[in-house]
Amino acid sequence: MTAATITDVEKIRRLPWMITANVLNTVMVTFTFAGSVFILFLDELGLDNAQIGFMLSLVPFCGIIAPFVAPAVTRFGYKRVFVAFWGIRSVVMALLLFTPLVLATFGLNSAFVWVAGVILVFSICRAIAETGGYPWRKEVVPDAMRGKFSAVNSISTTIAGIIVTVAAGYIIDLYTGLGRFMFLIGVGVTVGLLSAGAYARVPGEGPRAKTGAEAGHLKGMKQALRDKNFMLFLLSLGLGAIDGIVISFIPLYMKQQIGLTEGIIVLLSIGTYIGSLLTSYLWGWTADRYGSKPVMQSSLYIMLVLPFAWFLLPRNSEASAPLAMAIAFLVGVATLAWQISWTRYLFVNATPGDNKAPYMAVFYAWLGLVSGLGPLLAGQILNLAQNINAQIWLFTFDPFTPLFIIGGVMLVAGSRVVARLETDQETTFRRFAGMFLRGNPIRALTNLIQYNLAGDEMTRIVTTERLADTHSLLSTNELIEALSDPSFNVRYEAIHAIGRMPSEPVLIDALVAVLQDGESELGMAASRSLGKMADKRAIEPLRQALHSEYRLVQANSARALAMLEDEESIPIFLERFKTETNPTIRMGYVSALGRLRVKNAIDGLFDFLREIDSPVWRGEIGLALARIIGDERYYLQHWRSMQTNQGTATAQAVLALQKPIQNIGLKGCAETVEQCGNAFARDEIDKAANHLAGLLNQLPQKKLDSTLAHALQICARNLSEFGGTRFELILLSLHIIDTALSQLQSNSTS
Repeated sequence: MTAATITDVEKIRRLPWMITANVLNTVMVTFTFAGSVFILFLDELGLDNAQIGFMLSLVPFCGIIAPFVAPAVTRFGYKRVFVAFWGIRSVVMALLLFTPLVLATFGLNSAFVWVAGVILVFSICRAIAETGGYPWRKEVVPDAMRGKFSAVNSISTTIAGIIVTVAAGYIIDLYTGLGRFMFLIGVGVTVGLLSAGAYARVPGEGPRAKTGAEAGHLKGMKQALRDKNFMLFLLSLGLGAIDGIVISFIPLYMKQQIGLTEGIIVLLSIGTYIGSLLTSYLWGWTADRYGSKPVMQSSLYIMLVLPFAWFLLPRNSEASAPLAMAIAFLVGVATLAWQISWTRYLFVNATPGDNKAPYMAVFYAWLGLVSGLGPLLAGQILNLAQNINAQIWLFTFDPFTPLFIIGGVMLVAGSRVVARLETDQETTFRRFAGMFLRGNPIRALTNLIQYNLAGDEMTRIVTTERLADTHSLLSTNELIEALSDPSFNVRYEAIHAIGRMPSEPVLIDALVAVLQDGESELGMAASRSLGKMADKRAIEPLRQALHSEYRLVQANSARALAMLEDEESIPIFLERFKTETNPTIRMGYVSALGRLRVKNAIDGLFDFLREIDSPVWRGEIGLALARIIGDERYYLQHWRSMQTNQGTATAQAVLALQKPIQNIGLKGCAETVEQCGNAFARDEIDKAANHLAGLLNQLPQKKLDSTLAHALQICARNLSEFGGTRFELILLSLHIIDTALSQLQSNSTS
């Protein structure tokens, strides 16, 4: 298969080779030039902090050569150059195995020069390889799955890192001297050569990169330097480079200041690896889903905790090691989030596809510069601050304190710069963080996994319902996706589930689309959910739905508009209620008029109540009237209690009126209340209803507002006509009496 015919499918199929190579490279890196092993090796040689900082700076500093070698790399091919120099660098690293011989023969200074020379040549080879590696990776990993690939890759390399770190810690603790480090370096070199072979199995870049389509590197690099967003991205990388300025020296801090042994210091990396392992897929998934920028911001804010945590770590205490491990775990969480997010932003947002080589060269040179300056300056700062040793209250100040302060300032500045980066995704940091602060994010993520694994219809229905149970906006995309499910039942469940979610513009828009789609059954459900979400943005679409060709959609839209307190639509509701002949449709307008407390609808509602035979509908009409007349809670509270034992519950409600009647001084009503209550208690419902109608007529109507007095009169007439056959009339009468007594008592005290 030629490079020209390589599709995304073929690239994805061969990405496991990329992951395998990265796993092998993790072993090589851990045992040789990065991490605690290398720093402890340099410390074992007897180098001071400045020399260690210089040594750590060599690897990234050599990235500065990227702009100069990029044209040649492009000419020979990204993958070819990468694989070749990736293998050569391992051969060069093998020269470190002669360090004990150089030390014994020529002394410490010569050993320092030897190690520095080996690392310099190794770094040059690595820089040349990476100059081809970055544009090659941009092309061979599809953008649509870059975050997920980074997550899976991180999980694999993290597991490998944990295993080799445990092994390294065991060997370093078990033995002494330089020999233990030579053994680890020898293993690392061997595995490094294997990683180059695995990279060779990954597809190469397309022919466009090799045929001069990216010619004119100088012009391309000038374009990159004029690209404001790209320069902001590079600045954010520099400010977020806490790895070089602080984290690289944490092993020495743990040894010199906290008092941990070398073996434990190496094992702290396991905490970092576990933090990366447990959150890697989360960060990759969120970066693909919500964009790189909010994840970049989140990682910087998490990293901002680290300098304070290290500064406050107790020294020479039994709690030092477990607390240091907890901080290491947080390091893994934060630094991986930063790495995944900025890498994705580089490939997807910051670098144009048609000019990637010059951009990547500028990026790699800058990354090398800032990554090299970090440890170099940090080592000098540690040497200059070596006399700092003070105890102020509970705080201990030492040579590492200035590094923590500098790191914190850099992270704050970096978060400000990242906020200014351009992105094509609308997810803001505030919204992104809110997704993890609202509802139950852990349960939401579990439900998302179940949803994506669901196969049969019933499972999809159940998982769709559960997506809303957590009230987490992390479920937003899946709920919107469920609206297009092939199953009607899943779509229907998704509409109801969205109605239980917090209000979110994209969810409102999705429901509006369903409402306007023309399917009456789903439109009815969508209008109801829009009303439940209580978002004013739904008012205009619901008003338009009042003119839908489906009358049930019209009625349900009226209910929803009433839930949204749309008083401007009241004239339409009144007109529809008067002209509609279908009682089922009219009930929608009844509910809307009641919720909006439309007083001039009382007569029509009482007339409708007289016509309806259904007890359930009469109860809803009664509720609408109760809302117009007063507080609906009295009506609903007694409606529940009267369902089980009407006579006794109604008697108790009537007799409860005695005290407010006595307080107001309506002595004539007290006897009627007693007679009415006793009749209800004996289940003489018709007789009790007559007494209740009499009580309504005895109340001083002139002292009540006109709406309440009018409702009182109508209710009394209806009670006289229907007697005890209409439960809702009895309840509504009690509700009116309670409201009237409250109003009379209020008037008497004012």
